[in-house]
Amino acid sequence: MGKRNKIRYVAKPKDRKTLVLTGRVFLKYEDDDADIDQAVKGDLMCYPNHELDNIISQIGYNNTGHAGYYKVDVFEGNVWCLMLLNADVFTENEHHFSKTERPIDTFKLIGEMLVALEGKTVIRTYREHYHLADSAEAEEEAE
Repeated sequence: MGKRNKIRYVAKPKDRKTLVLTGRVFLKYEDDDADIDQAVKGDLMCYPNHELDNIISQIGYNNTGHAGYYKVDVFEGNVWCLMLLNADVFTENEHHFSKTERPIDTFKLIGEMLVALEGKTVIRTYREHYHLADSAEAEEEAE
């Protein structure tokens, strides 16, 4: 009797989703929840990430003493998904803040950079993150 070949699982490729950024940027814990609930596809939301989770929600963005960096999420229509911007936008690590800097000052800087991305296209990766599309990818998606 011959040996039977195993049936191997083959994953289906995920659809390539694209979004166009609107230029609206929210700051978590600072903007009203009502404003964030009114978000549309392509809106961005910044929030701090550091060793003491949610400390900003307790002490505010104007106090010093805690180092960290900002993460950015993009609204997909029903959920917020992480956006990978380190190499594309924050080339000099502008989104990082030290213990001697106020987080709100860092947000003002990166907020202007994120607003300038209005009209740019982002593409979803296989891990459900989004990244900025370069010109070749944007043209490919447009076809």
